[in-house]
Amino acid sequence: MVRTLVVMTPAETIAKPIARAIKIYRSVARHDLDLRARRGLARHIKRLADQGVQDPSRLTVHGLSYLRELERQKPERNCG
Repeated sequence: MVRTLVVMTPAETIAKPIARAIKIYRSVARHDLDLRARRGLARHIKRLADQGVQDPSRLTVHGLSYLRELERQKPERNCG
């Protein structure tokens, strides 16, 4: 039997970048994120941290890029 060692990212490593990305996004987009978007953001940042990205500023920027991509994927609301 082969065991795989999984290194867990401490919550404090990702909590601040998540909160910062949400705060910046709210101020720019002028609306809040739904639960699905917040969960996706948290998973995205955690995945990056698990891959070795530890700089909080980089995690925040990656989080904002993720949110911008989500916004682009939304269907147009004011069509027609």
